[in-house]
Amino acid sequence: MLDVKPQLRREAKLYCGRKVRKAFFPDGGGKPRYFFGTVVECPIFDGDICYRIEYEDGDIEDIAWEELVQIIMDPGVPAAPGALVDATNLADAQGMLGGKPVGHQPPRKQTNGFATSSLDCPGPSNVGIGTDEPPMQRQGRTRKRDLKERDGGVDGGQDVNAGAQVRTRQCEPIFEDAPAEGDDFEAEAAERPRKRMAMGRPVLAVAEEDGREQARAAMMAPEGDDFGGFAPRTVGLPGQIAKIRVENFMCHQHFELEFGTHVTLVSGANGSGKSAIVQALQVCLGVTARNTGRGTAIADLIRTGVDDAKVQVTLWNTGEDAFMPSIFGDRITVERHLKRTGTSSYTLLDARGRKAALDRGEKVKEVLDRMLDYFTVDANNALTIITQDKSRSLLSDKSNARDKYEMFMAGTLLDKVQEDLKVANAQVCAMLKNFEEILTRYKAEKQEELQLSSKVEKLRSADKFLQDREMLEGAIAWRAVQQMEDRVAAAKAAAEIHGPELVSLYECHADAIARAKQDLLDRQTELAVELERHTKIMENNTSHVQGLLKAEKNSRINMDRAKRSKAAAQASLETLQNFKKILDDQLAQDSNDKAAEARRLVEEHQKQITEKQANVQKAVEDVTAALQALEDARAKVEALTKQDAACRDMIHRTATNVAEFQRQLRGLGAEQDNLLGIFHAVDLNRLIHQNIRRFRQRPIGPLGALLTVTDGKWLLATEVALGFYFRDYLVSCTADAELLRDLMRQAGYQRASAVTACFDAPMHRIPASRRPANGFTPLLDILIVHDTAARAPVMNYLVDKAHVESVALVENGRQGNSVNHDCSAGQHITAAISMDGDWYRRKGGLRWVDRNGRVKRQHCRLIADLSEYKAALERDLEQTELQLGAYHEDLAHLTVQLRHARAWEAKCAADWKMANGLKNRVNTELHRLMMQTPEMPRFEDDEEAGTMLTQLASIQHELASSQIQLQTAEEALALAEQSHGQAVKQAKEEQTRIQEQMAEGKRLREQQMEAVSKLAELDGRHSAAVSSREQVRTNLAKLRRGVEVAEARLQQVLTAAKQVCSRSMGERAVQLAREFVSEAVRKKLASKQQRDRQLAAMGEEELRRMHMRTVEASMDYAGLEKQLAIVNSNIAKAAAEAGSNDLQELEIRLAAQSKTAATRYRAYKRMEEMMQRFQTSYANQMQSFERLRTSLMDITQAKFAKYLRRRDHDGKLEFNHMERTLKLLVRPKGKNNRDVQAVEDLKQLSGGERSFTTVALLLAIGENTESPFRCNDEFDVFMDDVNRRVATETLLEFAMEHSMFQYIFLTPQEIATVEDARQQLMKRRRIQLPPAFLRTVKMHPPRPNAVQA
Repeated sequence: MLDVKPQLRREAKLYCGRKVRKAFFPDGGGKPRYFFGTVVECPIFDGDICYRIEYEDGDIEDIAWEELVQIIMDPGVPAAPGALVDATNLADAQGMLGGKPVGHQPPRKQTNGFATSSLDCPGPSNVGIGTDEPPMQRQGRTRKRDLKERDGGVDGGQDVNAGAQVRTRQCEPIFEDAPAEGDDFEAEAAERPRKRMAMGRPVLAVAEEDGREQARAAMMAPEGDDFGGFAPRTVGLPGQIAKIRVENFMCHQHFELEFGTHVTLVSGANGSGKSAIVQALQVCLGVTARNTGRGTAIADLIRTGVDDAKVQVTLWNTGEDAFMPSIFGDRITVERHLKRTGTSSYTLLDARGRKAALDRGEKVKEVLDRMLDYFTVDANNALTIITQDKSRSLLSDKSNARDKYEMFMAGTLLDKVQEDLKVANAQVCAMLKNFEEILTRYKAEKQEELQLSSKVEKLRSADKFLQDREMLEGAIAWRAVQQMEDRVAAAKAAAEIHGPELVSLYECHADAIARAKQDLLDRQTELAVELERHTKIMENNTSHVQGLLKAEKNSRINMDRAKRSKAAAQASLETLQNFKKILDDQLAQDSNDKAAEARRLVEEHQKQITEKQANVQKAVEDVTAALQALEDARAKVEALTKQDAACRDMIHRTATNVAEFQRQLRGLGAEQDNLLGIFHAVDLNRLIHQNIRRFRQRPIGPLGALLTVTDGKWLLATEVALGFYFRDYLVSCTADAELLRDLMRQAGYQRASAVTACFDAPMHRIPASRRPANGFTPLLDILIVHDTAARAPVMNYLVDKAHVESVALVENGRQGNSVNHDCSAGQHITAAISMDGDWYRRKGGLRWVDRNGRVKRQHCRLIADLSEYKAALERDLEQTELQLGAYHEDLAHLTVQLRHARAWEAKCAADWKMANGLKNRVNTELHRLMMQTPEMPRFEDDEEAGTMLTQLASIQHELASSQIQLQTAEEALALAEQSHGQAVKQAKEEQTRIQEQMAEGKRLREQQMEAVSKLAELDGRHSAAVSSREQVRTNLAKLRRGVEVAEARLQQVLTAAKQVCSRSMGERAVQLAREFVSEAVRKKLASKQQRDRQLAAMGEEELRRMHMRTVEASMDYAGLEKQLAIVNSNIAKAAAEAGSNDLQELEIRLAAQSKTAATRYRAYKRMEEMMQRFQTSYANQMQSFERLRTSLMDITQAKFAKYLRRRDHDGKLEFNHMERTLKLLVRPKGKNNRDVQAVEDLKQLSGGERSFTTVALLLAIGENTESPFRCNDEFDVFMDDVNRRVATETLLEFAMEHSMFQYIFLTPQEIATVEDARQQLMKRRRIQLPPAFLRTVKMHPPRPNAVQA
């Protein structure tokens, strides 16, 4: 913050490089315009420090501190990298180095183009520039420049960022990218970035005959630097040399010289003692004889013939920057007395020439060193005092690059800054070591505190363990009471509620088993009767099959016999036919008429036989057709008989359904259409009403009469799932259950149970873990009990027995399969039922579906409107009666058809009989005809022919007999084959029927065996149920006696617990013990979870349940006793580890140690904070140092190139900070000639070029040197006249530009050269130099008693 006004110019220079922003008002008033500027210098006017501001439009203004505070931007940090350090860093550096400021002060003029705001501080750099408004006159003490006269009418609105262009160029080799023309302008731009780099820059008009030197001089004239206001000093600035006086020093016996306040030029021939003056300055200001270059010891500097010498140098000590003015006054004289023996001594004299009165204990040399450091005077540095030997050897070869670098570092005071930073780093390291020691001590104190704290905590934990022990003792006592009370309550509930319920359940179970057993006995009887009937049928069928098989065998024998007879007849017939053919052939050869007549008679007889055979064949076909028609008629009669039997069976079943519907309707009508009729509980309800006084509480039931559903679409599902329980009744005690069962038997109310339940118990609370998940509705949610008193018992019974809370309702098979296979309703849901009554079940790895095929929707009994149920029954009765009528009609039609079929069967039988008679008659006629022999004519005259005719007649007769036999055999074969086929068919049919009957018998026997097995199982179950019931009754009696004993024991435990603590405190102790055990179990589970992968893979809910189970298991007497043993062990262990039982003593020691540790900690934190500040400050200093060094390198580089271009040379500097070298690359006459090679070894240059290069280097570096004076011995050695004039002119111009310093030049040349350079400078710059600016001294060879030059 800008809260302290700088009192010294050195302090004020810290603000060089800062940015400002100031508003200016036009002459006529109006809106202000803002201009940005930079603090470039801190001149002194009338004894006050001012701040020179260079604005972005080129104007310069000097302002006071009070105004700077109002317009400076970012007062906490420097505005440009050109500034050395900010105020904060400076303060840190002063703090590290004992109040001594470190670092080089900023240059007197911030003219480096590489540190302008246009490069490093982006902002509105063109504010107020380039507009049509006239420039506004700023108020304040301002030295205005005439821009038109200076720039030749150049527009002031051109680019102000020209410095950026120059910076870009300087990063590359100067001699490669420098333009052929206008280099001076670029060098000037590098020096002063505020100049405008306008295109088509005008050059001062000069006459052609004035030559290029004048044009070049005009171009090199710095624009904007108006020296018209130069005021010469009559008194030097602090640290500048006023005079020198020597006695017996080198060639001088007595010599005294006064120096001008600006420039002093000493001219003298060789041997006149010029260099002795330089050596005297060095020796008096602390340089050793060896470093002067004129001797190796002090004795070498004493004039020959004398034993001692004396040198006095008087320095100005004026102004606010004076060094100890109260002691020295306005001048300080340093006197050094040299002796031949090699010793020397210093004396400091004040302005009156008296020995300065220093403080006691102060040494003169220490004060001298402090003064020289205060004035930034280093006589060893060539930039402050350069001797002719140093000047000659500086550029003699390339091997002294390190010396050049050291000269640069020393001249710019960077070496001191670097050394100070090293010292600061060493101090930081030492401080860090001290910090580590403090940290170690703090850790030791803290460790001791922790040990004491651990002991105290152990004793305190022992107290906590005592509290835990007291808590656990109370918890054990009252937990025993709670457990005993729970057991007594459970025993009472078991004795009064659950025991009777269990007896009732066993009785129901026994009754159900008895009913099932009776059903099995009835079924067994039916199976025995059916099996006996089946056995008889099997016996009859077996004997019939045996007869059929015997008939089939006989038919096969007869068929074989008929086949043999047929074959014999066929063979006989063929033989006779062959013999007859022979006879026919013989007779055909006889031409007798009698033979022809005989043949004719035989042929006619044969023809008659053939016709009769045709008639017989036709008769056989008619018999076959009649027989087929008879068989078809018989098959039709058999089919119609079966249909008649089936129709009569359907009529019987339908009539039974009609009777059932009529009975249900009569039941509904008897109870005025109430729900009792649906469940056939009318008679039982009447008996309950008659015996109501015998019941302790009225029974609740039937359950189906009390239930309805919320949505009718679930009626069928509810009927399938709960229909078994609809006829059950609920009673309040065992006696009521016995009474109700008697009434059920009287009323014939079967397939129902009387269940004991607690009517006063609240409705069960169903946890979410037992209900279906993911939006599925449980069966419980759709059930409604309208009777408020019966709601809780009925719902609890259905939850306990049917688990209606865990049955999911699904609308279709897809959802059912999802619940069954994908567990979409949760892993705990193993059953679901659809709207159609289909069950989807899962058990273990098995999954199955029970399809509903017996219950229809119209059979649902939980209908809300009884009239709808009655109407449905009436509709069913009507449909069944219509169906029964249809069956009667079908039976009548079948009866008519059967009558017609039987009549047709009789007709077919008559036709078959008649056809068979006709066949027999025709067959008889054929036999007769065949037995007849035709009468042959007699051959009396021809015995042989007669014999042939007799044989022919005999053969004919035999042939007829054979044909008859063949026909008879064929008929017998056909009958045998037919009989055999029928026998085989009947046998196969009977065998198939017998196999079916055997399978049916096997099935009946299996059912009989299953019934026997089930009956035996039911006998066992019934015996077990009866035995269990009796055992429960016995245990119930024991339990009631045990309840009395438990109540007495409870009173004893309660009395003992009350002696430990009150009930409320005991319940609180039990709660705390539960929390204690829960935390211990949680930690144990967490530890196991890290080791057990299976436990780590368990879900959060499963872990929570495991945690709860473990806690409950640990809350018994044994678990709490175990925890109490652990607490007692911890108490003993804590007391043993603490090593003391005195808690108060340990707490006192802990408090004292904590205080000590806290003190150490505060010291540690302060040290840590200080270390952080110092380290941060050191890092900032290093960054500032790097920025400063880079900035000074850039400035030196630009200046060096600028000065070389005055002699048309070109060059650059190469810095190597790692090797600490500075190399010079020079191109002689390379300004306008790009082909000139750069020279690294400067020995290749001429003497004049080396000397001029030396001057350029010294001036470039000296631009940033803070030494109040500069002394240069024989700067123009080896120069020709032109180089000497240019060098001298350059030196004078440099001195004018940097008028705050004192310059001493020594030359062996004539003073006329200096005067010529002075005239050229005034002509080129168009100024008048006052006489006080330059003092010239002509020296002659020393002569005896010469005292003053």
